[in-house]
Amino acid sequence: MPKFMSPQTALARRAEDPDAPIMARCEALKQLAHPPLSLLRRLLVETAKRAKPVPAKLKAIAALKYAHEVQLRKIGPAWKQRRTDDGPANALGI
Repeated sequence: MPKFMSPQTALARRAEDPDAPIMARCEALKQLAHPPLSLLRRLLVETAKRAKPVPAKLKAIAALKYAHEVQLRKIGPAWKQRRTDDGPANALGI
């Protein structure tokens, strides 16, 4: 078990922290290269358990990241299949 948490975990916790400043939460979410879809869903969905609402700016960033991640996961298998195709090694066919 690692002694320190990974930077991605720290950024994800900062983005979800309702007591953190809004700009810090937005920057943390922007710095995550591939945020987990579960984190983005938690930021987007309104629940009765939430004490403070998610700020609109953070919700907008989460929606854009969610759309991007879903798109990447849809084209990911097709891209991998194209890469493993037994075609020529380069454009010249050499």
